[in-house]
Amino acid sequence: MSSRVAHDETRHEIIETITKASSVVLPSKVENEEVISRRGVIKQVLAGLAIASSTLMTGFTSAWPVVLPKLQESSQSFQVTDQDVAWLVSLQGMVGMFTSLVSGHLVEYFGPRRLLLMCLLPTFGLWMLMAFTPYLSLLYISRVGLSISTYLIKSFFQAYIAELCQPRIRGAIAALPEIIIAIGVLATYTLANFFSYEFVTAVLAAPFLPLFIIVIFIPESPYWLARRNRMEEAKSSLKKLRGEKDTVERELHILTNTNKAQSSAWTQVHELKKGKNIRPVLFVLAILALREISGQTAVFSYSVYMFRQAGIELDAFLCTVFIGCVRLICSFVAAGALDCAGRRPFLIGSSVICGLAELISGVAILLNFPGTSWIPLSGLLIYVAAYGLGQGSIPWILMGELLPTPVRSIGSSIITFSYCTLLFIVNLLFFRMTESLSLGGALCLFSMANLVLAVVTFVWLPETRGKSLDELETAFTRPRREQQFSQEVRIRSAQAVNVR
Repeated sequence: MSSRVAHDETRHEIIETITKASSVVLPSKVENEEVISRRGVIKQVLAGLAIASSTLMTGFTSAWPVVLPKLQESSQSFQVTDQDVAWLVSLQGMVGMFTSLVSGHLVEYFGPRRLLLMCLLPTFGLWMLMAFTPYLSLLYISRVGLSISTYLIKSFFQAYIAELCQPRIRGAIAALPEIIIAIGVLATYTLANFFSYEFVTAVLAAPFLPLFIIVIFIPESPYWLARRNRMEEAKSSLKKLRGEKDTVERELHILTNTNKAQSSAWTQVHELKKGKNIRPVLFVLAILALREISGQTAVFSYSVYMFRQAGIELDAFLCTVFIGCVRLICSFVAAGALDCAGRRPFLIGSSVICGLAELISGVAILLNFPGTSWIPLSGLLIYVAAYGLGQGSIPWILMGELLPTPVRSIGSSIITFSYCTLLFIVNLLFFRMTESLSLGGALCLFSMANLVLAVVTFVWLPETRGKSLDELETAFTRPRREQQFSQEVRIRSAQAVNVR
């Protein structure tokens, strides 16, 4: 009887302890309940769609090398060698390395909206210069200019979308850029299959003047306005995006509390020293680094060369159209499913399938049995499908969701710099890798990085679906003593059950 009383008292203490701990750690459900109107949804979707459309630049510039074989084969006043091709492809990464060093400062100084307008303004002229240039040097210069715009946009567009959209619809809208990129890639591949280098490159210039005009009417980020202490403008921006007065007041209060971070570089560096801020930065950096080491940029930029080296019987340009179609379809599926299933399972599954697809394709190329040329094509199509379902969009979504407000700008710059460094290295060395390891060996090596990415995601990625940016600020901040306390509670609970 006494042991039973002791057990009841112990159980009561444990429950009371857990309740107190939960009241400290967990936010109130009522206080964080999200109110969203149909009108607000429409406004946020339109704003997110306009921002996402700027990533057409990424789709066009990453797929544009597919027309370089036609430029090499045409009679130009200048000659384009394979070494020129390697440099023209890898220039994006090299330019992105330097661009990322200043992108955070530029975003904080100009604001996301104004910087987006500045990036879009020169793009039409640069594409036209690249289409009709009489000199190889001008081809390089225009490629550099487009790469600057591309990587400035890439450094902040997901954070901009995350700051404009409410959690309930943020996942679907944040997946739009990958759909737009896939549309850009497919459009480039399709045009390259039918038309000349000059025509394809000139057509890629067409969307950017109308897009520049549309972006003029998008509200500025309320988070950036709050960081600049322009609270009335932040409130006005929220009203344009939300519509509901109660929602605006509640979010403005949260925004005021979560935007204590100063915008100067020195204070952000100081904040970066804190474990709760550096951990998410390093995690997102690892995700993007492993994705690049897995060779995704080589698959999409050197696709014609890869299909020719693999000995696939179909026309290489037609095969790239298949790749573009599969990527677009799977990007649409991901956009509809990310807010239902979550980021974590999609990224884990995508990484595993990408790794296995590359491994099978690589082994098939190395063995080179007669009549098996369909295996590398099928493997690469499966890789592209899995990439579109997870790896294409989720790492950039995580950068917008997981980076804490105090270090969002400098964290984005660090991640983008590292990503661009690896992009440059992989693109520049791809031809050399295929010469020394063969294409099959390179694909097998790429597959290992995908499998490591799956493990890293499984172990460390928290689920971000449906959570506000305020809640995600604490995703990597659980103190060690709380973990030890929870473990002690579980042990004591088990002991109490045994006593019973």
